[in-house]
Amino acid sequence: MAREKGMGNLQREKNGSWTVRVGINGRRLSRSTGTKDRDEAERFLRRLLAPMGLGTERLPLAEVWRHYEMSPTRRDLAQNTLVAKRAVWMRFARWVERTHPEITELAQVTSQAVAEYLASFRCRHSATTYNNHVCVLREVCRSLADKAGVVDDPWLGIQLRPDDSVSRRELTLDEVERLYSAAEKEGREWKLLLVTGIYTGLRLGDCCRLLWESVNLDRKVIQLVPAKTRRYARGRPVTIPIHPALLAELGQAARKEGQTPYVNPDIAELYMVGRWRLDGKLSRIFKAANITMSVRMDGRSRKSVLASFHSLRHTFVSLSANAGVPLSVVQSIVGHSSSAMTRHYYHESEAALRQAVDSIPVIGRREGVGNSPPAADGSRKPQPQSVPARLRRLNRLFDAGIVSAAEFANIRQRILGEI
Repeated sequence: MAREKGMGNLQREKNGSWTVRVGINGRRLSRSTGTKDRDEAERFLRRLLAPMGLGTERLPLAEVWRHYEMSPTRRDLAQNTLVAKRAVWMRFARWVERTHPEITELAQVTSQAVAEYLASFRCRHSATTYNNHVCVLREVCRSLADKAGVVDDPWLGIQLRPDDSVSRRELTLDEVERLYSAAEKEGREWKLLLVTGIYTGLRLGDCCRLLWESVNLDRKVIQLVPAKTRRYARGRPVTIPIHPALLAELGQAARKEGQTPYVNPDIAELYMVGRWRLDGKLSRIFKAANITMSVRMDGRSRKSVLASFHSLRHTFVSLSANAGVPLSVVQSIVGHSSSAMTRHYYHESEAALRQAVDSIPVIGRREGVGNSPPAADGSRKPQPQSVPARLRRLNRLFDAGIVSAAEFANIRQRILGEI
């Protein structure tokens, strides 16, 4: 008994409840669902048609991903995101084929099978990986539920785990100094790569593939669309004033006629062709700087990353904020703000952007650029902060709950008394 085109419709009645209307072989059946909820009414319709094999399509597990990719209802995702999601689904499909050979179609997946799979997956992965895994599988199954005739959602009631992710930390100035020295021994490009990360806050991929056309040495700015912004935020650009120390390094590596368009051509090739070799080189540099990159945590099969090249991005934000630069300005530089914020700070607050970058101390202990001269004993005398900078720092401490209201009032009064 084949279902004709247009059968199986839902119609809302005057009282708000839904009624199922199904046409089968010329006959029109009508039945109340007894609910005002559209999702429940859809499930009622699927239960009504499932025993007759109507309105659905057999979807073998091996074919589910192809149908998902072709589905007009799925979100428009970047290609590498789709590849990662496909790997998640195929892993689940292979597990079902191996442990539950009786389940061959999407509509046959049960909540018990889902629970068994997640139990085996949970014990070997972090909460973040587990939650991402659940969200991908749930999205794929639910987007094809109507097409496959899924009656009871096997993912209903599955709870996500509390976040236990380990964020990459910022590096101390001493660690950055050691990292600078270690990179300097590896060659000019590796030193320039590290300096670019420190003074721009750009991600590894953007630092590796930095083009000379994005660098304006005359205006002393770097303007580019970060790769992540290009994928997820419709290509919003960032403008980064060039720190004097980075300007000196870029000046020495200025492109010559006929040379590659990349600032670091060898590293750019490594990143695009042999990423594992690039990661290995960076690991050796971090190891030479005596910086612990990962630790073993209970309940995880892999080590958790504590420090990496991305830590330089954290360091950039921390050093800028600690120097008294408003976080909104820092976010504009690193590309974390909305498009309106990015345009606002580029056109109207370029001086604030330059202050954010120039406030970072010079790495490499070279004299004459940005830092005060060393004293007779070799130490550097800290520069006194201005009253507005001290007040901004006090406000941040109060907002973070580090100082009480009484302490805030007393300290503020002392600062203002020095004017």
